[in-house]
Amino acid sequence: MDDHPRAGVRAPSGNLIPDISVLKPGAPPDGMWADPAYVALVVEVESPNSRRHDRFAKPALYAEAGIPYYWRVERGDFGPVVYRYELVKEVHYNLLGTVGPDDPVEVTEPWPMRLDPSAWPR
Repeated sequence: MDDHPRAGVRAPSGNLIPDISVLKPGAPPDGMWADPAYVALVVEVESPNSRRHDRFAKPALYAEAGIPYYWRVERGDFGPVVYRYELVKEVHYNLLGTVGPDDPVEVTEPWPMRLDPSAWPR
């Protein structure tokens, strides 16, 4: 059982529970369900059992809810790979780029940070 409950997102087509929800500054701490207007980024960590849902169903639902950034983490041959997406015209996500274990990068969205998957557990 998970000792750390995850914050869910209230979406128009039903509530979603991403692996990671990053809320915007000033988001009200009102429990387990976040209004999409307060969600800056959702991250899904793909597993064999969640692959289809994480790649197809959830991005469409997050886009419908207006979540500005969606990241999917996959297990690559040499370590984790992050696929970074940005919402376009509130209807779908465009791929901003990928970050693998051998190419740490500085990103500016949704805020400036350094992504280095080589430092993550494998």
